[in-house]
Amino acid sequence: MHDIAAGAAAADTSDGKTDEQAGLRPASEAVARVLDGVDRLSEWGAWASALCILGILMLIVAEVVARNIFNKSIDFAWEFSAFLMGAAFMLGAAYSLRTGSQVRVKVLLDNLSPPGQRALDLFATALCVIVAAYLTFALGHLTWLSWMRESRSDKASELPLWIAQFPLALGALLFTLQSMTRFTRVLRGEPGEDETLRVGQDAKAEAS
Repeated sequence: MHDIAAGAAAADTSDGKTDEQAGLRPASEAVARVLDGVDRLSEWGAWASALCILGILMLIVAEVVARNIFNKSIDFAWEFSAFLMGAAFMLGAAYSLRTGSQVRVKVLLDNLSPPGQRALDLFATALCVIVAAYLTFALGHLTWLSWMRESRSDKASELPLWIAQFPLALGALLFTLQSMTRFTRVLRGEPGEDETLRVGQDAKAEAS
């Protein structure tokens, strides 16, 4: 009885409130805060991806103007456009997963029972985490080797390759974190993605 009383006293604060009433968040809420933090990182990655696409547009316009008006070519325009395209793809991958914007074949999933759907979703998401983690390691290792070897582009810019490769590794890391977040949400019985975050026609179609 003494142990029980001591445990009850430890669970209460000095003014008689429980830990949760005193403002100490339960573990489930702490997990939710971590998941929301990863979502914010993915959103920042999406903005960075949009800036990369804007950069591609500016480079292409500048190249067209230079060729047609000044009869010259910007040596690094197409090279940097290729670098930015890769960065845009990888940096936006995590947000695409969060919003469910990626192409998915759901024929098998739609024909399973709810428990079967959840089990298959968990299995597929676990595979996604493994693949994304390996991709993160491979791109991170490649970026590190380029840094150590001082590798440069063989094009006119001679840009250090780690500068172009770092956004790819960062995007892969964000994708890995978002994949882990999705797995956790499905495991907790929550939706794996939030389709209301989609932009444009997809969002309008879901709303209707």
